[in-house]
Amino acid sequence: MLLLKHPKTSQLIEINEFWLRDHCRCAECLNFETNQRRYDVLDLPADVMPLDVKYEGMNLQVHWSDAHQSNYDLDFIFNSQLERLIDRRSKSTNLTPWNRSIILQNERHLRFPLPQLVSSDNEVRSLVESLVRYGIVFIDDVAPTANMTELALRRVFPLMKTFFGEMWTFSDNPDHADTAYTKLYLGSHTDNTYFCDAAGLQALHCIEHSGSGGENFFVDGLHVVHELKRRYPAAYEVLCRVQVPGEYIEKGEQHYHTAPIIQVDPLTQEFVQLRLNVYDRAVFNTIPQAEMAEFYDSLRQLLLIVRDNQQQWALKLLPGSIVLFDNWRVLHGREAYTGSRTMSGSYVQRTDFLSKARVLGIID
Repeated sequence: MLLLKHPKTSQLIEINEFWLRDHCRCAECLNFETNQRRYDVLDLPADVMPLDVKYEGMNLQVHWSDAHQSNYDLDFIFNSQLERLIDRRSKSTNLTPWNRSIILQNERHLRFPLPQLVSSDNEVRSLVESLVRYGIVFIDDVAPTANMTELALRRVFPLMKTFFGEMWTFSDNPDHADTAYTKLYLGSHTDNTYFCDAAGLQALHCIEHSGSGGENFFVDGLHVVHELKRRYPAAYEVLCRVQVPGEYIEKGEQHYHTAPIIQVDPLTQEFVQLRLNVYDRAVFNTIPQAEMAEFYDSLRQLLLIVRDNQQQWALKLLPGSIVLFDNWRVLHGREAYTGSRTMSGSYVQRTDFLSKARVLGIID
């Protein structure tokens, strides 16, 4: 291990020599055009060692035993350590957990007219920033057609293609084996629990509704999980640990995936995803029968918090407004309805959502 001292802070850290050689950022080691490394780990001698180390201000110069010369920015080395990563993630203030009263106080931050989005990159950035912070935004002044819905969404994100298509339009016609394609009540849930990688964002636009009912409701899974952990820590631990299978079956399609209902960052233990859909549950065979009572008690405690009226933000989706929400965080549902109702929507991959937020400087 190589002991390094920060010239300004006097902080000391020990660095693995191979790691340091592997993180040389010179043009021989890093392709500046592609931002990719030029070599394989096996190209470096396993016993590579520094022969000479010199400090030059905030730079570290190293002459290596493989005859390579490296010049490091010391801030880069110190900021690239696990402790710094955990500290940055743990202190992030990008997310605002909400219940109904909190989100109603902040609704003004969630509305973005399409004309401004089309004409202003700053408006796009503001939308993505609010989407990261609250997990839900609205694009207003959109003509109630599938084409205009698609145009509005593509202004911000590329769309995700699934067996539903890139854009989908649904009513109560049974085009797919999904409760959403009915007029029935649909409780709070997240989509795609049966996919290996659930959609990151979901968009919905009411194209037309000639009837009554159908009010939508949204619940912040981040706030719900915080409440569960505070009130019932044992239940929280169970739902972070137990693998719960989800499935989707129709002619020509059979999707299946298992994962915990609550997923956390393995480094910081902070919330990452709420994967909750009581409709898509497959045969539950991933724990012994002796542990079933504890699991179902834990799930019931979570669902009771989700269904608390103080957690649910109910509103009627009207033609002209697209709701766009984080499917890894915000649960959605709807009341039963009468008459004819047509919805248009789409998904966005999680990786595309986060990439956009990073490019715009909103998250690390």
